[in-house]
Amino acid sequence: MTDSAQRRAYIAAQIESIHHNLRFLEAVVTQPIGLTTDLKTLRESVLAIGAREERDRQAFSDVIERGKNPQPAGLIAAEVVSSTLQLLEILTPEVTEGLHAPWVEGAVKVLERIGLRLGEDVRRRHAENLRGGLYVIVDPEHTNGRSTVEVAQAAIDGGAAAVQLRDKVSDKAVLISDARQIADICAAKNRIFIANDDADVAQLSNATGLHVGQKDMSIADARSILSSAQLIGQSNATFEEAIASESDSADYVAVGAIYNTATKSNTRPAGLDTLRRASEVVRVPVVAIGGINKENIGAVLEAGADSVCVVTAVTMASDPKAAAAQLADMIDETR
Repeated sequence: MTDSAQRRAYIAAQIESIHHNLRFLEAVVTQPIGLTTDLKTLRESVLAIGAREERDRQAFSDVIERGKNPQPAGLIAAEVVSSTLQLLEILTPEVTEGLHAPWVEGAVKVLERIGLRLGEDVRRRHAENLRGGLYVIVDPEHTNGRSTVEVAQAAIDGGAAAVQLRDKVSDKAVLISDARQIADICAAKNRIFIANDDADVAQLSNATGLHVGQKDMSIADARSILSSAQLIGQSNATFEEAIASESDSADYVAVGAIYNTATKSNTRPAGLDTLRRASEVVRVPVVAIGGINKENIGAVLEAGADSVCVVTAVTMASDPKAAAAQLADMIDETR
């Protein structure tokens, strides 16, 4: 085969992959109608190559099989969007022999819109999984001498819905390594892993999302770094801050400190009244944080918290798994 023929065969194979991906996305992205119409038009305008009907049947089989997987279909579709954009980037110098440049430009715009839409759906699903769940922060300064990975595993085994890694003392390489291990632990049980403050760590560890404070990176700046599927939560000490966080598109808002806490020196008091007011108005999940333990968790839940975040009540316990299980059960009993 000549070099020219090899190149044409390569281009044809990539175009086939693009068509397959678009067909898969058609089966997953069912709204809004304008976006689905654009997607169908894209797929139908791809140059007809090879045994299309067989690939289409296989695409639908993939959707069915992947739907049985605990991983959200939207997350899989987001990965398909990313891989299709990469294929289009590879083909850009060769478009005159396969896809025309205007088609590629239009395809990129449609795929980017799909990516944003899918990301919003995945984030909403993850955030809703926080409701009625225990959220545990693991911090190497508050683990009773144990590793953050060990304590995170215990918290998840005990029934925590989410784990956040907050580490202000370790070297970046150690932090990223721990984050990746905890991300894997959470993914294995379809739980949420949140990186604290550092968007790079969230990105490199494939975290479910990122948590930022009022004085950390803005939600908008974090969103520009993270994938559209990674959620962002923000700390708030006042009712006004909680409202502003939701307006800035936070996927969940944390309200605290509810009670005095020794795990963070720069916290500001929020109290149950602020939590109650925020819970009545804010539509995204409201996570209560700060000094919460088994003695006062009832009052926090009564004030309307969707999720309860703890640190030492689990991480400093002699048996973190049992401590997490007890708190998770107390949350379940109120639902």
